[in-house]
Amino acid sequence: MQSAVSNSFIGSSADLVTAIICGVLAVIFFFGFWHAKNKKSPEFVNYVPTLLTTMGIFGTFLGIVLGLFHFDHTQIDSSITALLDGLTTAFITSLLGLLLSIIFKFTQTTFFTQSEVEAVSNASPEAILAAIKAQTVATSELKDALVGNEENTLLGQIKILRSDGNHNFMQAQALQKEQFEAQSQRQTEFADKLWIKLQDFADTLSKSATEEIIAALNNVIADFNQKLTEQFGDSFKQLNEAVFKLVEWQENYRIQLEEMKAQYSHGVEAIVKTEGSVASINEHAKSIPQSMDTLTDVMEVNQHQLAELERHLAAFEQMRDKAVEAVPQIQQHVQQTVQDIGAAVEEASIHYTSLLTHSDEYINKHISCSEALLDKFVSTTEQGIDAVGNKLISSSENMGKALDLASTEFTHSATRTNESLQTSSDHLADGSDKMQQHIKDAVSDLNNNMRDLIEKVVVEARTMTTTFKEANSELAQDTKQARDTFVTTNNEVSEHIKRIVEQVAQEQMQQTQRTFVAIEEAANQQLTKTHETVENQLKMIDQSMQEELTRALQLMANSLGQISGKFADDYQVLTQQMKRVVDQGATV
Repeated sequence: MQSAVSNSFIGSSADLVTAIICGVLAVIFFFGFWHAKNKKSPEFVNYVPTLLTTMGIFGTFLGIVLGLFHFDHTQIDSSITALLDGLTTAFITSLLGLLLSIIFKFTQTTFFTQSEVEAVSNASPEAILAAIKAQTVATSELKDALVGNEENTLLGQIKILRSDGNHNFMQAQALQKEQFEAQSQRQTEFADKLWIKLQDFADTLSKSATEEIIAALNNVIADFNQKLTEQFGDSFKQLNEAVFKLVEWQENYRIQLEEMKAQYSHGVEAIVKTEGSVASINEHAKSIPQSMDTLTDVMEVNQHQLAELERHLAAFEQMRDKAVEAVPQIQQHVQQTVQDIGAAVEEASIHYTSLLTHSDEYINKHISCSEALLDKFVSTTEQGIDAVGNKLISSSENMGKALDLASTEFTHSATRTNESLQTSSDHLADGSDKMQQHIKDAVSDLNNNMRDLIEKVVVEARTMTTTFKEANSELAQDTKQARDTFVTTNNEVSEHIKRIVEQVAQEQMQQTQRTFVAIEEAANQQLTKTHETVENQLKMIDQSMQEELTRALQLMANSLGQISGKFADDYQVLTQQMKRVVDQGATV
């Protein structure tokens, strides 16, 4: 059956199938359109769009099946045409089915529905009244048919059907119960018998010789493998070797083809480049004969300008020599001037240095003498003050001793007088005590006054010493400040002289530099003029040489044209030979 269907599909043509399906789609479309226009078979009219789409899909799959039936993977080139024809059938039928379905739906919803609405809207009042009466009569008849008193009405039939349904349901339920019981009994009996049979089979299988069966199977498998190896082992080995050799030959052949392709590409590129070079040479060589005519005049003018250039260069060389000879003299003069100014500055610096040295020595001697005199005055004053103080202290001590001795003697005298004069002893004792107390107070006051006087003298002496020291320090500071001022003034004078000398030297160097710059500018201007002249001459020489080269290249282009023609002929022969080799390789 399948082979017959396959043969029928293979024998059929894709164009014929396409025509048949398109005809069927057209017939369905026009048939549905006719029914819709005449308001017949509304179910079929509503089904027409779906039927058209389904037929289009059927044609799609049928075309794909036809293409696949005609496709042969061993002959892809010859099978592509049949496959494309089948796909063409598939797409054409599918598109036609969808298009007809869309057109039919659009026509049905646009024209036919609109005509019905227009027919209803154009009805007269009498027609509408007649339609309403007819509808009323039909509604009454429908009511009698639905809910009348007779058994032929729909309600009576439904009641009869319900009673019959209940009766049939009871019978079916009883019958189903009986069948279920019988089926249950049969299943139970079958299960018992099946269990017995399975038990018997298990016993038989457990008693069979399993090891013998396994050994027999192993022997059969071993014999099969041995016979298979004996019959096809060498063939498989040879086939494997042949496959490896074939793969190796294909790889070598692929590499050889890639190399030949690369060489062919290089040859084509070389030919293209040669063609471009020949064309460029031809274009540039056209102007050589025209330019060679003026080469003689240009060379004569060039010789004349070269002679002028040599004369200018000789004059410039003399100017340069004179400038070179003058530069050492100017430098020597500047150096001599700088040396003289430096010597004068050094002499002035030495003079001021010696003057500062003598001033420092005089000031130091004066300060040392002042300090020595001040120290001597301070030491002498301190010695005098110490001597006066010591003498005053010794005098006060001697006076105190004398007063003590006098008071003691007076006491003894009073005591002796007290012995003789007992009557006036108390009065004299009191008087002696008072006398002694007054003498002690006088001595104490004298000592205190002397100490105060000595302390005042010492303080005054120290004040005088401090005053002399401060005066000496101020004198030293003033002397040092005068020395510093003199040194600063001397340094400022030296710096001013140095700046003047440097300014003079710098101005001299600037003047020399300006002289050099002027010389250099003159030389550069002369060199620029010379360079422009030489450059113009070289441009004319280059132009003449270019024209001569163009003429030579024109001749070379003609020769290269002949060579390229010969190369094209040889390359055509080489291409034919390469094609022959490729065809032979493809045949092998």
